[in-house]
Amino acid sequence: MLNDKVFAKDIAATAITGKDAWNRPSPQPITISVSLDTDFHQASVTDNLKYSLNYAVISRNISEFMKANEHRNFKSLGNIAESVSEIVLDQKKGGGSKAEVVVKSVKSEIRADSVEYRLSRSKTDSEPIPDEIAVRGLRLLTIIGVFTFERFQRQIVDIDLQLKLHKESDVSIHEIIDDVVSYVESSNFKTVEALVMKIGQLIFQNHQKGVTSVFAKVTKPNAISYTEGVGVSSLMTKASFEGVEPIPKSDGFSTHLHPSEKFNLPTAAEDAESQANEEHVAYIAFGSNEGCQVENIQTALKLLEKYGVKVQSTSSLYISKPMYYLDQPDFYNGAVKVTFKNKSPHDLLAILKKIEYEDINRKKEFDNGPRSIDLDIILYDDISVNHEDLIIPHKLMLERTFVLQPICELLPPDHIHPVSAEPIHNHLSQLLLSKPNESVQESSDLLQLIPVPRLDNKDTILKFDQLKNSHSTLIMGIVNITPDSFSDGGVNFSKSVDEVLKTAKSLIGDGAHILDIGGVSTRPGSKEPTEEEELRRVVPLVKAIRASSDKQLSSCLISVDTYRAKVAEECLKAGADIINDISMGLYEEAIFDVVAKYGCPYIMNHTRGTAATMSKLTNYESNTNDDIIEYLVDPILGHQELDLTPEVNNLINGVSRELSLQMLKAFDRGVRKWQIIVDPGIGFAKDLSQNLQLIKHASLFKQYSVQVNVDISDSNHRNASNGIKHMYVSFNGLATLLGTSRKKFLGSIVNQPEASKRMVATAASVIACIQQKTDIVRVHDVKDIKEAVLTGDAIYRDSYKKS
Repeated sequence: MLNDKVFAKDIAATAITGKDAWNRPSPQPITISVSLDTDFHQASVTDNLKYSLNYAVISRNISEFMKANEHRNFKSLGNIAESVSEIVLDQKKGGGSKAEVVVKSVKSEIRADSVEYRLSRSKTDSEPIPDEIAVRGLRLLTIIGVFTFERFQRQIVDIDLQLKLHKESDVSIHEIIDDVVSYVESSNFKTVEALVMKIGQLIFQNHQKGVTSVFAKVTKPNAISYTEGVGVSSLMTKASFEGVEPIPKSDGFSTHLHPSEKFNLPTAAEDAESQANEEHVAYIAFGSNEGCQVENIQTALKLLEKYGVKVQSTSSLYISKPMYYLDQPDFYNGAVKVTFKNKSPHDLLAILKKIEYEDINRKKEFDNGPRSIDLDIILYDDISVNHEDLIIPHKLMLERTFVLQPICELLPPDHIHPVSAEPIHNHLSQLLLSKPNESVQESSDLLQLIPVPRLDNKDTILKFDQLKNSHSTLIMGIVNITPDSFSDGGVNFSKSVDEVLKTAKSLIGDGAHILDIGGVSTRPGSKEPTEEEELRRVVPLVKAIRASSDKQLSSCLISVDTYRAKVAEECLKAGADIINDISMGLYEEAIFDVVAKYGCPYIMNHTRGTAATMSKLTNYESNTNDDIIEYLVDPILGHQELDLTPEVNNLINGVSRELSLQMLKAFDRGVRKWQIIVDPGIGFAKDLSQNLQLIKHASLFKQYSVQVNVDISDSNHRNASNGIKHMYVSFNGLATLLGTSRKKFLGSIVNQPEASKRMVATAASVIACIQQKTDIVRVHDVKDIKEAVLTGDAIYRDSYKKS
């Protein structure tokens, strides 16, 4: 019995193995391993090598043979293995009677770690063992997967193959590798299981005369961060594919497929076609980095409406670094949800291209270069489309933060990607946690932008890093032109415009980034002036600031604290930049029309009732409406649950819910999400405890999201399940403003009845707001609060280190 083995591992040699990867018959480094069956019991007992096979002699014989034949073209690794087997089975030269030979090449195939040919030969056994070819570490890029975003940025897969061959097989391993490479790199599968099966089917389909079995293993090395790799393997024979439709050449591969030919993912007929007379929902991403970017974007959205495509809602607006071609300006990016009838995916595509190239006159010099406007269909209903000119879902959406972040603001956290079968929000969180490839994009970070129509948005201060919270806190200085404001009533009311200008200039000099001019007191119990009186109070001051000879003052951001549509419009005409509405549109819904018309930033302050009644409306109850589904969504951490007391849960959700319902009304009248700044309304229909809880949990107002389901009678709403239309609002990507300055609840805490003496308490509350990621604080004592803000930013935003 031959129970022992003598082996020599990885004997180095050089040989011509046929044509290499560049189609040249060049010498390649190879290694040869042999294992010989023997019985060395006598040798071990006597300690005498003559009773065993001498691995030194065997190794030398192989080396000498290869040296003598280094200029011979063996044409294949199999021929080398066959020759070596004859040497090691030559008993006259110290060989054995049964041998296994493995010839390994690490250079002949540039796409794999190695190619091996394994054979077993015997002088005694009558039943031959099939030869094998093994391909190790064939590393390819493909579109595949269920769990990670990489599948749509051509992630790496490692493929190992072991093929058992027919006797006298003349199969070419290079042709097999070419087949697999072309197929895999042009494939698009949800599962690795399907890809493994198709690799086996492809090999049998193209090489069935030479192969008896295929063992294929596909590993995704980067799929899960805490593993070396995950994947599947399968041992397949020709019988594995009985009754399976052949792989059409047009659907993936033929042996002679030209590299320029594109793979077209088969799409089910019901997916590829849309019902023209039904209402459809699509999500469109936009980008611009030439000309007036915001104007280009606004024009494109208005043109969509012109072509019968209604804009339902928009994301926030972001500034992103260019991708792929890096030497160009930053982009302004976002996304919109649109609805329409009588338009197929290709009809919608045609409209987008018309807007780009005819209406806005985009000039495309090269792919991924600068563009005045770029409009891409990301999703269309829940279908998949794959044509040469249109792929839905957009194949690159999952590798781009500037697409995923805006899209996730328009979709609830349980919305499933049609191909990946995973929530799209999961893809965003994974992408945000990954390190970008700097050769593809300098940084994947996003800056939220709130456009100011009067300004060049490259220079605006309304830019916020909502994910890393690295921006400085902005200070809004209060200028009241009222006789009865709770804090400084009458201080400016009796002054001339020139005198108030000095106050405004002083606030800017002290560190205010924004001036908030108010002509109506909103303290509980106050009496509102007439519209004409409010106009007389505020419009002249706005005009005077804009006309000031002091450049710092004349160029500052002006906010007007009003809930009246006419006052808002007249102030915007006079040069104001921002409308600060304490009623969130409840008092005059027409204010939404003004905000939409002028495209200005809009501070949406939560309140209930009127100044006379709000103090009695502090009871916040849980949501009992089944048509309102609330979420708490963090872009990185995903869907969260509020782990607070029921009273605080009800408060946070109640304030957010009422704000969101007003946002839906604003969106319906043309206001864009990127115009909105959220203010939870400290002191407005909240008691002392509630005010403290709002400050303590203010960061939650950047995470609240809600889906509102509305009954619709039109049965042609394709995207309304059971006649229900779904509307979604997310506070992700919104800046927040808090106004705690000198308010009564602070006076109660520090026992200070005089509002003007609550500066220290205000400063403490401002620090808490900064800790809770508040972007803008509204204050009276700008000079003193500036020091608190600088300190808070240094503690919570590392601003001191940055400076």
